[in-house]
Amino acid sequence: MNKILIAIGLSFCFLFVGLKTKSQTKMNAILNKTEFKRGDTLSFEIKLSDSFRTIKTASLHLWIENISSGRKWHYKYPIINGYSSARLVIDSTITPGEYAVNFLLQKNFFRIKGEVLNAFKKETQINYVLLSKNKDIVTGSLPLDNDKFFISDCMLFQDSANLIFSRPNHKGINLEIQLINDLDSMYYAADSLTNFISIYDNKDTVTRANKIAEHYVFSEKDRRYNTMMQEVVIKAKSKKLVDDFQKDNVSGMFSGIDGTVIDGLESDEIARAGNLFNFLTGRVAGLSIKTNEEGTDELKWRKHSTEIYIDEIKVDPELALEISLSDIAMIKIFEPGVQVAFGSGAGGTIAIYLKTGIYKIENKPTNNFRIMGYTGLDVIWK
Repeated sequence: MNKILIAIGLSFCFLFVGLKTKSQTKMNAILNKTEFKRGDTLSFEIKLSDSFRTIKTASLHLWIENISSGRKWHYKYPIINGYSSARLVIDSTITPGEYAVNFLLQKNFFRIKGEVLNAFKKETQINYVLLSKNKDIVTGSLPLDNDKFFISDCMLFQDSANLIFSRPNHKGINLEIQLINDLDSMYYAADSLTNFISIYDNKDTVTRANKIAEHYVFSEKDRRYNTMMQEVVIKAKSKKLVDDFQKDNVSGMFSGIDGTVIDGLESDEIARAGNLFNFLTGRVAGLSIKTNEEGTDELKWRKHSTEIYIDEIKVDPELALEISLSDIAMIKIFEPGVQVAFGSGAGGTIAIYLKTGIYKIENKPTNNFRIMGYTGLDVIWK
């Protein structure tokens, strides 16, 4: 589960054939207990009923609600062969009280689907690269139908990933994609059930959850993924936005070493550049463009190949040329001899960071996206 599992198969995506009426229970939930202290682990198992074991892949949405305050937390898990399980460590910041644990069954599994808005008439496929937060890289191509729509096989990955599209035969030509994500939009719950738990500091203060169970109703109006976004804090104008971006997105050796920063948030010089490599060679003394044996361009610095990272994942140089320049939040340049990853440094390092979260302009035509996969099997509930 820690690796990206691609192409679970369209044969697994024939979900919910012959579903019965809503009155039948499709899910059974098993919690490890109902009373917890902060620091305990809440674990659960979901099993589909015997009559629905033919469902090979589906998705489970877990909504936890503080019944007193109404605050909600949202997690998303795969159901494979009728089974799902996970664990949540209860953080010290969780307020003691009564909580509703809502399980919602969704018939869709994660797939890449969308439309090419500016496709050429004879274009029949597009390429993609998926860069996961776990540093895994997956590449592939998707066929386009007559209306220039595409859809992938079922895919499984945890947390978030960057998804970058490109044209197979027209490298460097802007690609405008409209992405559709069934899991993160409104959906029909094929089944749902609710359990109740108590979190307490002192055993004497526990209020039994079953006393309020008969009055609790989970609001389907709240089943939107974006209701779980973190608070947006307005940054003081006296501090550069790129400094805040680095604090939120730069990690490890990339943050511990001083590098030359090119700002793509409050400056439009990157967005106005015609070509990323030409822009970089014009800014960095000693950096040059060379064509390798495969006929693709790469960067050289002091006769050594310059390594390129996108969101701290090492990539092939040609992938960097497919990124829409207006989607670059920041470029951080490390001179030759500076090692930011194991074995790097001889030809310098170019670290490219894409706009995400509050730093990204929504609904702008683009060819790269930050997408959300499934929740990890062990996470902290906070």
